Amino acid sequence: MSSSFVYIADSKFHPINLLEKIIISKNWVFERPLEDEIYIEVPTKFSNLIIQVSWLKTQGRIEIKSFFYIKMDFSRNIEIYKLLNLINNKINCGHFLINECKYPAFKYSIIVKDHRSIKFELLKEILNYAIIESEKFFPVFQLVLWGGKKAEEAILFFDF
Repeated sequence: MSSSFVYIADSKFHPINLLEKIIISKNWVFERPLEDEIYIEVPTKFSNLIIQVSWLKTQGRIEIKSFFYIKMDFSRNIEIYKLLNLINNKINCGHFLINECKYPAFKYSIIVKDHRSIKFELLKEILNYAIIESEKFFPVFQLVLWGGKKAEEAILFFDF
């Protein structure tokens, strides 16, 4: 059985190690339960954002999921699915979904042919993109989840 851990010689190129440097420089709280996965808590103007970044080495992919920590099950709210569809039709990269915890979440992946070619700046951009996209749509989700608006009404409040 092969180990999922990266050899010591590759540790400076490991995407999660590089990402950890960004997180530490921002003084964000994080947890790294596995070598290839990290959870980050990012304060935003609306709420704290939870970001999960996974390095899927066998697939050659970095996956980022972000969501606002909201302890409610939104999976039965049909308007949320309508809103997800409306938002996903307007954004260029990534998409929103209902995650395993039944929260609205943003998901984005990039394909990486050689993990040694991953640059610090690229990871910083990807992380920033996930934060911006999540934060940008939070008010629209609020209008549907707590404001009682229909998806079609809520999306009109957002300026794309």
